[in-house]
Amino acid sequence: VPYSKSPHKSISSFTPMSAANILNNAFLCIIGIVLSAYSIYVEHKVHQRDQYDGPDGGEEYQALCDIDLIGASCSAVFSLPEGKMMSYFGIVPEGHALDVPNGVLGMLFYTYSFIRHFKKKGPLTGLAVLFTSSINTIICTLAIASSILLARKLFILQELCVVCVSTHIINTTLMIRAILEVSSTGKTTKTQ
Repeated sequence: VPYSKSPHKSISSFTPMSAANILNNAFLCIIGIVLSAYSIYVEHKVHQRDQYDGPDGGEEYQALCDIDLIGASCSAVFSLPEGKMMSYFGIVPEGHALDVPNGVLGMLFYTYSFIRHFKKKGPLTGLAVLFTSSINTIICTLAIASSILLARKLFILQELCVVCVSTHIINTTLMIRAILEVSSTGKTTKTQ
């Protein structure tokens, strides 16, 4: 095969731990953390508004992600039963301390992903095992599965949630990169 000087890199030339990919993933994770934190804030404000909405109308609150012009309403979506996946799937009972909003789970996922890309390679002992490519792929698979479930629900309800769609895109990107990292790791070990 002749050497090609194409300026475009192919997917097969993906290097998972290059500085550009680490910074790109870090940027995506930071955006994910901010969006997740914002979703928690919106859910709290909506709950507070609904709980204390007395006869005088209570506190008015409109989330920045509720955009009438495009028909987007994240505040309506965050209050769906699927907004707390741990209780929705029966992993914990409703109202349990671990019955947290999906935004909390998102913050944990993006924080894990952020830390993982700056973790130095070393012996696989103790907590280091949690940061391997294989475990990362499993965790990304759970994140993308939740994104698919929630995106399906948004499609059925014909709701648009800008925050949700943004996190789905981030999750998809992180999942693709996790798969590429596992496949490039497999190629490296086969050639050694």
